[in-house]
Amino acid sequence: MAEQPVASHPWSLADIFTGTGEDYLRKPDEQKAIILRGRDNWLNRFVSQSNAATADEAIREEVQALFARWLRMQNLCVLMGAGASYYVTKALNANLLDSAAKLLVGRRSEMTLRRVRELASQPDAPGKKIEQFLSQLVGFVTLFDSKELPLDKAPFPAFDLERGSGETNHAVLRELLLDLERAVAATCNVDLPDSALATWADDSITPHENFLSKLMARDPKDGRAKLFTTNYDTLLEQAMDRLGILYCDGFTGTVGRKFNPAAYDLDHYYPGELGEGRVRRYHKFVQLYKLHGSINWRKTSEPKAGDPYGVRFDSRPVLRHDEVIVAGDGEARNRLDEIFSPGEGLAILPTTAKFGQTLTMPFAHLFRSFGNALQQTQTVLFVIGYGGMDEHVNQMIHDALVNPGFTCVIVGPSPSDWAKRLCVADYCGRVYFVGGPWGYFETFAEYLLPDLEALKTDIAVARTLRELRSTGRNEGPPDQSSKGGNQNGDASA
Repeated sequence: MAEQPVASHPWSLADIFTGTGEDYLRKPDEQKAIILRGRDNWLNRFVSQSNAATADEAIREEVQALFARWLRMQNLCVLMGAGASYYVTKALNANLLDSAAKLLVGRRSEMTLRRVRELASQPDAPGKKIEQFLSQLVGFVTLFDSKELPLDKAPFPAFDLERGSGETNHAVLRELLLDLERAVAATCNVDLPDSALATWADDSITPHENFLSKLMARDPKDGRAKLFTTNYDTLLEQAMDRLGILYCDGFTGTVGRKFNPAAYDLDHYYPGELGEGRVRRYHKFVQLYKLHGSINWRKTSEPKAGDPYGVRFDSRPVLRHDEVIVAGDGEARNRLDEIFSPGEGLAILPTTAKFGQTLTMPFAHLFRSFGNALQQTQTVLFVIGYGGMDEHVNQMIHDALVNPGFTCVIVGPSPSDWAKRLCVADYCGRVYFVGGPWGYFETFAEYLLPDLEALKTDIAVARTLRELRSTGRNEGPPDQSSKGGNQNGDASA
């Protein structure tokens, strides 16, 4: 492969922000890479170097050494938000409502949503503030059901959503909420792109696989990596399946999986006879905490003896966005009703009521684990693709700042208001922000985290199998110029 020009290399001195940290926080530049340490520009140490080639190499070595030091910390935690999945989902809070609304076409909820939007002075406000919008809908449903409330004579708002039908606003809005909940699940149901570990026709590696493989290359003597995510998608799980990583997501069982908090206290070890008489820890293991649930979690209306928390794991495939509307008998047929069973929904709907819902089990246990993890000694938290929109999550990170052994590394193309506040308020030098081109999850996973040779063996094995399969089918020797190997049979990793 030809060497990339120095100007386009991710470590180029010409492509980093050389102003002060205060200047950057006032006017962020997404075209320039930066690492802030509190208010200071950590990369300014390289500005005085006149030799560009030497400076570029120094930047690479110093940055990767910084991240290598964090990867060696005893307690490594990761918080991932919607930005980490954007390269696949193309969905953030700002466009989630519009994406979900496309799945309501032809249903009564489509007209209900249109009439609800008419109550906004700014037509695009519901989409830009989806959590507040959904919270208002939940509030309306509660208000309309006034027979169950002490103020049962309170007047209803003066608007008629189902005009002339005589059906209550309560029933129509509840149906809209359920349809939006189903649509959100379908929108967040995405497949991890193909890679060298998934097919024999692709040499690429997805950012999730790259990132997780580097986490697994940590010293087995260090603590288990803990992954916390507010995302509903299953990209992390798909990547761990490809990499052969065992993970605990809080559920036990195989056919009928149920949530069991004690599962996080279990671990995996090699049998004694495989470890020369000693029991050794299996290093490819991760603890996964889905703080707001997942597309395959189901909130049931009534807890049962086998499901005391009212949350179950549904192993049936969830319909994707493009599978909801299918052709049937010459007409469009909507399959939105097939996503949830009657009386079930997402574990936590994206509303401002999320904080209250996280106080109930099993989410109370997940958030308690998050808070406890951040209070351990020698702790680093990578915050990737998270913009600080969940105040209950922010507060736990703020509380962790009193821990002298805690370091917070925020990764994103541009600092959110929350990230800016943390950097400005940091007088201890324990809050870092990685931004610009380096803040994209794809670049961060591939370049900033040091290459610890963890993935090269898996890729080489995949290429070997591909060549053996190709040789067997064609009954001839493999092309010696292919990427799979050279004339000596060495796999090119």
